[in-house]
Amino acid sequence: MKSRSVKSSNPKWKTILLIFGTILLFFIVYYFFRHNYFRDPKALQRVIAKAGVYGPLVFIVFQALQVLFPILPGGVSGSLAMLCFGTWKGFFYSYIGVLIGSSIAFLLVRKYGKRLLRHFVDQKTFDKYDQKLQDSKNFAKLFAIGIFLPIAPDDLLCMIAGLSSISFWKFFWIIVIGKPISSFFYSYFIVKIMGLI
Repeated sequence: MKSRSVKSSNPKWKTILLIFGTILLFFIVYYFFRHNYFRDPKALQRVIAKAGVYGPLVFIVFQALQVLFPILPGGVSGSLAMLCFGTWKGFFYSYIGVLIGSSIAFLLVRKYGKRLLRHFVDQKTFDKYDQKLQDSKNFAKLFAIGIFLPIAPDDLLCMIAGLSSISFWKFFWIIVIGKPISSFFYSYFIVKIMGLI
């Protein structure tokens, strides 16, 4: 398969999101410290529980949008979910959001192709992963390894998968099976190393 080159538009919105995300993270940390939620996560969970179904629903939508518009790093948002909802519920809500967001990213790129992708990735990064994955006859296998490893850029891989010949359902099941382990341990590690739960 030939490498698909894409002309990057080098969007400024990424820089704006990075600045906004940093400011948002600062205010979240400040708010949590002020209300002692880091030392007593259950107090935070009791507050959020009062929102009923809307609490988890808002977070799932937020996490899904994170795939396309990364406001906070994935590990940070996953750790935040564990603090807000408890370890297992938080992981579940985060996981559902990532599944939805990854599927949307795949389907959007499959429909709109490079025209959409050029707004989300720079040329150098795209070429690096495009050549490794698209030129290989073992795309699904390499994609699965990339999703399983916490160091790989999952969001980018999901978008590039949309340009490949892999079926949606094969893509979906790779995400379902490969994403939970790395996602859980990455988020849990951040929370544990900070001594929050």
